[in-house]
Amino acid sequence: MRALIVDDSAINLKVAKKLLEHLGLEVNTVLSGQECLEEVKRNVYDLIFMDIMMPEMDGVEALESLREIPSFHTPVIALTADAKTGAKEEYLRLGFDGYIAKPIHLDELEKVVNIYKEG
Repeated sequence: MRALIVDDSAINLKVAKKLLEHLGLEVNTVLSGQECLEEVKRNVYDLIFMDIMMPEMDGVEALESLREIPSFHTPVIALTADAKTGAKEEYLRLGFDGYIAKPIHLDELEKVVNIYKEG
């Protein structure tokens, strides 16, 4: 499986990449929503993990732009520090396929990855 992680924090990218590689995924990273759009035009991914709070183009805006690409069908998982009550439901309502709160816990990440490995 190939995954793309989108986050404006190099530290967050490093942590998430290590965890996903531990689960056996091939991982690429980008630092912005705009870079994500460019990367998706060049490469195909099985999963995208999208930070929400990013400058210039946040994760919701990036998701909306991805969904405008006719050939785009990759599941996008919200990856966010927004863990308040109702946050998961809100991000799912906005069109994300899943939700993982930061800090990332390996067991939660593995649950999400396994959904798409099996499907």
